[in-house]
Amino acid sequence: MSLKFLKPSHFAALLLALASSAMASSPASIPASDFFRWPAVNGVALSPSGKQLALIISSAAGRKGLAVADVDNPTRFRGIAQFEDADVRSFRWVNDQRLVFDAVDLQSGLGEQQGSGLYAVNADGSEFLWLVERNGKYRSVGVPAKRPLPARYWLHSTLNDGSDDVLVYRFDYPENIRVATLTLMRLNTKTMTTRAMASSVPRGAQVWVVDPSGLPQAIVSGDDKTTVSVHLRGQDADNWPVIHQFDVVDPAPGAFEPVSVDREGQLYVKARQNNAEKTWALYRYDRKAGGLESQPVLTVKGFDFDGSLKYDGGTKDLLGINLVSDAPGTVWLHDEMKQLQVAIDKQLPNTTNLIQCSRCLGASVVVVRASSDRQSPVYFLYNRSTSKLQLIGASRPWLDSAQMAEMDFVRIKARDGQDVPTYITKPKGKGPFPAVLLIHGGPYVRGFEWDFNPEAQFLASRGYLVIKPEYRGSTGYGDTHFRSGWKQWGLKMQDDMTDAVKWAIERGLADPKRVAIAGGSYGGYAAMMGLVREPELFKAGLNWVGVTDIGLMYSIGWSDFLDSTWSRYGMPKLVGDRKADADQLERTSPLKQASKIRQPVFMAYGEDDLRVPLPHGTRMRDALKESGNTQVEWVQYENEGHGFLLEKNRVDFYTRMERFLQKHLQ
Repeated sequence: MSLKFLKPSHFAALLLALASSAMASSPASIPASDFFRWPAVNGVALSPSGKQLALIISSAAGRKGLAVADVDNPTRFRGIAQFEDADVRSFRWVNDQRLVFDAVDLQSGLGEQQGSGLYAVNADGSEFLWLVERNGKYRSVGVPAKRPLPARYWLHSTLNDGSDDVLVYRFDYPENIRVATLTLMRLNTKTMTTRAMASSVPRGAQVWVVDPSGLPQAIVSGDDKTTVSVHLRGQDADNWPVIHQFDVVDPAPGAFEPVSVDREGQLYVKARQNNAEKTWALYRYDRKAGGLESQPVLTVKGFDFDGSLKYDGGTKDLLGINLVSDAPGTVWLHDEMKQLQVAIDKQLPNTTNLIQCSRCLGASVVVVRASSDRQSPVYFLYNRSTSKLQLIGASRPWLDSAQMAEMDFVRIKARDGQDVPTYITKPKGKGPFPAVLLIHGGPYVRGFEWDFNPEAQFLASRGYLVIKPEYRGSTGYGDTHFRSGWKQWGLKMQDDMTDAVKWAIERGLADPKRVAIAGGSYGGYAAMMGLVREPELFKAGLNWVGVTDIGLMYSIGWSDFLDSTWSRYGMPKLVGDRKADADQLERTSPLKQASKIRQPVFMAYGEDDLRVPLPHGTRMRDALKESGNTQVEWVQYENEGHGFLLEKNRVDFYTRMERFLQKHLQ
């Protein structure tokens, strides 16, 4: 890996091109590559003083590099770091003159990645230092002054205290315990010296919560089973008493997780409410009483609290709370920030506008990330004295937002009366439309939010209604919704997906004769089970990197599920016990039900997938063909894993998807 320096003139010319509007075109004429190219600009962030900004941008060679500009001239960038064999993935400001960043190779598949590493460089491009190896492979970057730390270190956070130091985790395996311990270390980005932030570390420490000054205040640890302990720093710095314990797989009422600690030592946690939805809210923890305060600090109606607290980098004041409801946003607690948000929203009324700053109070400028369902993120500099916005760059300037489709968030009623949050992306024109039911992976995650989604926009540009249900078992919408999906693979979870399509048909949005079901990972499983259970409704199915038999999740030797805490404790409770639930797992196995699938099927897998190993795909493909299904399309990507990282593979995959849908739905 070698380091290059990018010419300021190159960045100025490129940024000028990025600022230009996309040429008008019909949605269907937009190439698939325009939706799935890597963003031209991302990660825009101000330095602590607000005098400089940095971003990730493409070089002439197509690699993603790190560049910096003065806020007085925010489109005149100077490149400070560029690799020949890797791309800058993310970065943070350490202080006004220094940054840290990591890397990924976007020109290789997932199976060829070497880890992200960690690097540091000054804002003028000087004093470059390789801090942490990439996956243990020591590769020369010029003549490094010191050998980098091993790959078991990775970034926790920056300190914003004016020093050259950052906080990093060190990954250790103590004796007689299966779970690792993460030790929090302070790392100097110039001398590479490290020191532990606590002399005593609870065994199995997994998460460290620090206050705005960077001092550790809370730790979450785990044992080699499913018990999680929350530790709060005592008066003695070496004392970490346990204040709470819960089962991570099946948390009982009253379970809570630490979120943040403010400058006064106040601990904020997220905990489950005792309402019908059992949604999680933000609470304060009362140290004296040894429990939560009676009323939450913040609830998000109909959603679990999922967010972080925003502090001022200078005063350490609590300014607001970043969160996600149906869309990302910020609840500001400080009047100055409330007024600033109002002023920006007046100028950008049709987008979600996220403010980024470090020392926000009194800052002369802030960065604004503006996006919506139709607008891929655009970055502006907002001058508070002039109240003017200046364009920094657009993530996808080649896409015209006027040609994009609208997304709606609705809550439909499943057949048993339970709400199913659903995102509907409607193509231009009048329905009913051919439809794609798009199932998210996980399944025990939140799948979607109201924001720009290239996959949904691509399908809508081809005339398809895109239906994205957050079926029961999905997180983010309350514990009741989550738990109702336990042991419901192929059963009630599948009913929710079918009911979402029927809802769209009843409203004249979806054409009942032209519906496909599609998804990746668990979504691939659901696509195959949909073909089994609803042969009249679904005319075709698309499965990428999908599970095809739950038994294989327990048995394939190179899966990263195998012999994990999840496979030993989580899967039996949430998915199904391979012995006690053997009959159910047999009935809900697409592989075992392959003879029932007569519809056209498109399947795509990565050869190096550790999460859902290749036999899930090859055995399903062979079973379909052996049962007489002659409409199976198969693609296998070399050096790819659980997803397709290489841009040419992503474009190839979606181009094949487009042809498949055109053949079977149009």
